[in-house]
Amino acid sequence: MTLRSVYVNASEVMCAPIGTETSNQVITNESEVVAFKSFRDEIDSSKFGDILAYFDQLLLPLFAKLSLTAEELRTTSLFLGSTSLDISAVDIGNSGELWLSTTNKINRALVERYGLNDLEFTFSTACTASANACLYATRLIAQGKIDNALVIGCEFYNPLTVEGFKSLDLISQTGLAAFAKGRSGLVLGEGLAALYLSANASEQCQFKLLGGASACDTYSLTMTQEDGSHIAQVIIDGLNHAGISPCDIDVVKVHGTATLGNDEAECNALTKVFNQHKPPLIAFKPFTGHTLGACGVIEIALYVQCQLQQNYAVANYADNGKDLMWPFYLKPDFTQLNTVLLNYFGFGGNNAALVMQRYKA
Repeated sequence: MTLRSVYVNASEVMCAPIGTETSNQVITNESEVVAFKSFRDEIDSSKFGDILAYFDQLLLPLFAKLSLTAEELRTTSLFLGSTSLDISAVDIGNSGELWLSTTNKINRALVERYGLNDLEFTFSTACTASANACLYATRLIAQGKIDNALVIGCEFYNPLTVEGFKSLDLISQTGLAAFAKGRSGLVLGEGLAALYLSANASEQCQFKLLGGASACDTYSLTMTQEDGSHIAQVIIDGLNHAGISPCDIDVVKVHGTATLGNDEAECNALTKVFNQHKPPLIAFKPFTGHTLGACGVIEIALYVQCQLQQNYAVANYADNGKDLMWPFYLKPDFTQLNTVLLNYFGFGGNNAALVMQRYKA
C-alpha cells in the first residue's frame, strides 16, 4: 500500500497560565494563542453548554483560517483526546448520586454543532489521549480511509483530578522544572487545542506528520518502567514507522512532567535511543502545566506557533544549563529545526511518540 502524506494545515491553542513568572513567555502573539481563565473560575460547571462555548472560541478561528465550507466540514472526522472529558460539567442529582455521561458526549455535540462527519473517535488513554488521537488520525489519512481530520485535546479543571494527583504526592509546591535534577513534581494545567490534518497541504501549512507509535506496558498501574526500556522501544517503533533514524532528529519535545520517576524513565529512554547523536530538548509544561490528556495536541500546536513566530522562550531554570538531566535547546527560534520527536508518556504505562517535519512547499 502506498501511504499518503499527512499535513498539519492549521492549529489553534488556548491555555490557562499556571501562575509562574515564566508561564506566559511561550505566548508571544495573543492573536494566535489565546490564554483563558480557569474553567473553575470562569463558567458554571453545571452547564454542559458552557464547555461548548469554549470550543467555539477555539474552532471558529481555526475553520476561518482555512476558509472551510460546509461541505468540507462534512468530510472532516473528529478525533478527541481527554483524560476527564466532560466530568466537570456532570450534574449531581437530588439523591447525591453522580451520573456519568457517555464517553463521546462532547464528540456528538461538536459533530452536530459544526456539521462534521458522523465518523468520530474518543481517546482517553491518560496523558497520551490526544497524542493517540493524532496518531490514529494520521494513520487513517495516510491509508486513504479519510481525507480530513479535526484532532482536539481538551482538559478542564475538576476536583477529582486534583485530589487524585495530591493523593499520589505528585504535585510540586515550587513549580514544574522538567528534566531538572532538583525537580519536585508537576503542576496541573488546563487548556484546549486543535489541529486540522489533511492529505493535501494548504497554503499556510508548516508541518507534515511522518508517523509514530503507541503501546502499553504492564509494569505498574501508575507509571512506566523506570529503566526507560518500554519508552525507548516506542520511540524506536515511532522512528521506524516514520521512516527515519535517530540521527535525523533535530530536537526532542519531551513529555517532561517533572515527577521523579517519569523524567528519569524518559531520560533513560533517550540515552538508549540516542547513543551517538544527542539532540537538545524543548519542554512546554513549565509554561502550561501538565494538561494531561490534552497535552498531545496542545504541545504540537504550541510547537507550530513557535515555528510560525520564530520565537521560543526557555524556562528560567533551564536557561543557565545547570543541573539538567539533558541539554535544552536554547536558541530563540526554530528555523534550523526540521524534524522533531514528540514524546508523551501516560499514567498507567501508555506511551506514545510522534515525528513531525517542517514542510516546505
